Amino acid sequence: MLKYDEFKVKLVDGIKNSIPKEYKNYSIELHSIKKLDQSLDGICILDKNADTVVSPVIYADELYGEYIKTDNLDTTIMLAVNMLIEHFTDTKSINISDIENNTVAVLLNYEQNKNMLKNIMHVRYREFAIVFRWIMKCDNNGVLGCLVNNEMAKALSLDEDTLYVKSLENMRRLLPVSVKQITDLLSLPRDENLPVFVLGNKYGLEGAAYILQYEIMRTVQNTINTAFYILLPCIHEALLIPQSYCTEDDLKHVILAIRNDTADKTELLSNKVYLFDKGLKEVK
Repeated sequence: MLKYDEFKVKLVDGIKNSIPKEYKNYSIELHSIKKLDQSLDGICILDKNADTVVSPVIYADELYGEYIKTDNLDTTIMLAVNMLIEHFTDTKSINISDIENNTVAVLLNYEQNKNMLKNIMHVRYREFAIVFRWIMKCDNNGVLGCLVNNEMAKALSLDEDTLYVKSLENMRRLLPVSVKQITDLLSLPRDENLPVFVLGNKYGLEGAAYILQYEIMRTVQNTINTAFYILLPCIHEALLIPQSYCTEDDLKHVILAIRNDTADKTELLSNKVYLFDKGLKEVK
């Protein structure tokens, strides 16, 4: 069984040797990539003769887990080759000039991601950073995309204010909103005594940013028919609980329990309790 540092080197060499001949002149490179506030080893395939370089990325860290399961390096190499070719085929048709119409807003905890945000275009909002994900592809297999960094923004003459407005507009089209009672998500019998709703998007990915959409929050309130508390334990979804159901102190204990149970700490968002009511212009 290879140690990780030896594995990633042999993985890249194996990909170079196993990639189909039509890709032999492409560059296969290993880069340290910031994903939220952690560094991962990303493997990229680059067509450097292309007018615009858009590279798919797979992660050696994740592939090492597959290698551990099988203890077969050749099998893992072929898995990596197939993943790169599939992603590269997807990205060939991407039109980078239309990026403004294909970005969505993502909510991150500012302090927790401060180092990464030095290189990422963002807007400060309370204790959060609103960043922008360029959505390259959405289908039943998930979402392919990347965060808009400062270098990309400069090359394409993008500014924060325009991208913020466009990203909010694009969200409903690219990542349609989803509001479900928690019992429905857990496939449990609906319980009117447990009026907890989950706000996110149909892909279950980075959907907490929907709290920025005032019209959606008003629609949710019309459904719940009362003011409601909002919990933001992670970047993927918001929990909505009627104000009459419990106290703010009760929910502080709940959110701490959720955070303690969250395996990926980079996805934590906030330990505060928020409120939305029809008299408010935004989440309080």
